[in-house]
Amino acid sequence: MAVLDFGATSASSPASASFFKRAGAHIMDALTSFAHARARTAELQYYMDMSDEQLAAKGLRRDEIAQHVFRDMFI
Repeated sequence: MAVLDFGATSASSPASASFFKRAGAHIMDALTSFAHARARTAELQYYMDMSDEQLAAKGLRRDEIAQHVFRDMFI
């Protein structure tokens, strides 16, 4: 009878588990970034669709929309 020993290449080995854990983390980071980008795009479009009067009521000018939407990224 043959005995198979996969050693470090086993799916349950720490090296493989670490690889899959890192890969999963990278995938989740990518999905999170994608979700944030979609939300920012939607917010940007929301303000772009407003009239100048509506923007003024919110204390914004048209040329300030991007800065407002991405305010946490501006220094």
